[in-house]
Amino acid sequence: MENFYDYIEKGGIIFSILLVLSAIGLTLITYKFIEINFFNDFDLQSFEEDLSKSKTLNDFKGLIDLKPSSERKIFLIETLNIIETNSSKTWKDQEIETLIHKKYLKSQKFLPTLEIIAQVSPLIGLLGTVIGMIDSFNELELGGSLVDPSILAGGIWTALLTTAMGLIVAIPTLISHYFFDKKLTNSTQSLSVFLTKLMNRTN
Repeated sequence: MENFYDYIEKGGIIFSILLVLSAIGLTLITYKFIEINFFNDFDLQSFEEDLSKSKTLNDFKGLIDLKPSSERKIFLIETLNIIETNSSKTWKDQEIETLIHKKYLKSQKFLPTLEIIAQVSPLIGLLGTVIGMIDSFNELELGGSLVDPSILAGGIWTALLTTAMGLIVAIPTLISHYFFDKKLTNSTQSLSVFLTKLMNRTN
C-alpha cells in the first residue's frame, strides 16, 4: 500500500487522472459484460424455437402472447405490427431496419466512452512523460554539473511511470471495446436474419 501511495506522489496529477480513468473504464467494462451476458436483448433463442414450431404468423403471435413481458417481446410485437400492415415490402424493410438500428444504438451505450478512454489514456501518459522530462532537464540546467543524479532520476521515473500507467489503462479498455462491439454486431446480424425469416412467414 505504501508503494501505491509512492506511485501517486511521484506520478502527480497525471497519475491521479489515469487512476480515475482506470476506475471508470473498469466499471464500464464490468457493466457491459454483465449486460451483454445476462441481459442481452438480442438473445431471441426461445422466440426462434417458437417460430420453428409455428406454421403461420398467427400461430407465432399466439406463442408470443404467452410469454412474460420483456423488451424482446415488445420489439417483436412492434415488428409484427409492421409486417401485418398493407404497405409495400420496401417500406416494411425500411421500418424494420430502423427498429434494428435503434436497438443497436441502444446496445452501444457506454461503448464510445470506453473508446475515448482507450485513445486518451496513452496521450495523457505521454503528457506525463513530457512533463517529467521537462522537469529533469530544468533541474539539469539549474544545477549544471553539480546537479544531484537522484533528482534527474526522479523526473525520469515519473515520466516512465505515467507512460506505463497510460498503457495499462488503454490496452484492456481497447480490447474490451472491440470485443463488446464485435459481439453486439454479430448479435445484430443474427437479429436481422431472424426478422427476415419472420417476414417470410405468412398467415
